This record gives sequence, structure tokens and C-alpha cells, in this order.
Amino acid sequence: MEKETDLHKNILVRGEELEIIYDGPSFDGKMEVPHLISQLKATENLINQIISELYKEKRLDNPNEIKLFLKLKRGSFQEIISIVFNHPLTIAIVGGCIVALFEMILKKNERNNSTIKIDNLVQNINIVNQVNQVIYPLQHEQDKITISSPSNNNIKAEIVFNDKQVIKELLRKLQEEVLIEIYEEDFFGYLNMVNIDRVSFGFTLEGTNKHIPVSFSDKPQLNDIKQILGERVKIKANSTYRNKELAKLEIISYEKKDRKNLNDFIQNKKNGEDD
Repeated sequence: MEKETDLHKNILVRGEELEIIYDGPSFDGKMEVPHLISQLKATENLINQIISELYKEKRLDNPNEIKLFLKLKRGSFQEIISIVFNHPLTIAIVGGCIVALFEMILKKNERNNSTIKIDNLVQNINIVNQVNQVIYPLQHEQDKITISSPSNNNIKAEIVFNDKQVIKELLRKLQEEVLIEIYEEDFFGYLNMVNIDRVSFGFTLEGTNKHIPVSFSDKPQLNDIKQILGERVKIKANSTYRNKELAKLEIISYEKKDRKNLNDFIQNKKNGEDD
């Protein structure tokens, strides 16, 4: 990739790579599919969370335009996550933050050596759960993970099997501190995911990309689900918040709502009507 420098002669790049190497008796160029799926999703979530923090601190624009790619190498199970930025960043900025996050959560380094404030992430139970999913494939005492940035030899973290106990204890502690709040609220959005076998559903809140797990207080018929799948609906639901963050919805009732254009919206507001 074409390299640039800033005013201080720091190298800038439009992309970087993060290497994640699983090594040990449990890995010989392979990984169990359920472990792989969970681990990849957790890695994606962690990277997106770091990107979100960078956006909040005004270190990048339009985080939705950043793309993630996966490459696999033979040998010990090695992944290379390619991160393509929408504008130049100081080299290895995301990789450095990811490594610092792992080191702080696993108490391998109590100081924050990353370029952003990640202390709040260390105490976030959702983030710690994602880290737990990344290290979960370690099943043997000799298994380990190495996370590093090829562009900077100083950015490197090694996670061993015994670190799983550190995560387990931290999750237990955070779970005890979780504040659970339940409200009855109305939401607009779209039913976007249905798993009939597991009787599980996903709901996207209107105006966001946030996907929320949902259930129904009264089990709906399959034909009823087909009628509203992908359609704009208004729901009344019991909403569960964990530490002020919406975690799940139990739908009490729902009704299909037509998509509105701007003129409809203005007219409804004039008439004092709900959308």
C-alpha cells in the first residue's frame, strides 16, 4: 500500500494487518468450526469497538467505510485480519489498541500503552466476553495465542491456556456488578433474522444498525412471522437493559407500519399523530 508521512514524519498507511496465531496440541492447521465462527465474530466485534473509540476521539472519519478482510495461512492456525482505512492513520494504530486491550484485561500490563483510552473497555462485560470468545479455542495446557502487528515488532501479546481462568474470574466479578433494568417501551424497526429451529429472532432498531435479540410473549405462528419479516413494524416490548445498554426485547404486541416519506412525516407531526 502507498505510504505517506505526517508533519512529524510518522509513517501513515491506509491499511494494516493483525496476525492471530493459534499454536499447540489443539491446532495443526485447523480449528473446530464452532470455535472458529465464534472467534472470528468476536475478533470482528473487538476491532469494530476499537474503531468506534477512535471515531469518538476524532482520530478517524466515517468508521462505516472501514473494511475488514480475513486471510488464512498454513501451519499452526494463523489468521491475518486486514484492516483497510478510509483515510491514512498512523501505522499499526488498531493492532496496538487490540494488543493493549488484551494485555490490560489479562493483567499482563496494567498501563495503557495504546493511542486511545481503553480503560472503560476493560470493565465492559460485553468486551470481556468477546475476549473470552477469542481465547476459548485454547483447550490444552500447551496451547497459546500470539497476537501481533507485522508492521511493529513492539506490538505483541501472548495468551496462554491459564489466562482463561483470569477471564473467567473477571467475568464473574463483572456479572455481579451488572445493573439490570426492565421497562415497557415502544420501538420502530425491522424483524431481520429468524431461526426456526432455535426459536430465536433478531430485531433492528429503526435508524440504527443495532441488532437486538428478541422473543415473543405469545409464540407467533410461522405465517405471522412471514407477514412482518423485513417489514417496518411498531412493537410494544419489555426491554431489558444491562448497565444502561439495551440487551434484549420481549415483544408483547406488534403492528405493521408503512414506510414513511418526508411529506408523510411532516403531515403527521402537524396532526400530532404517531409514526
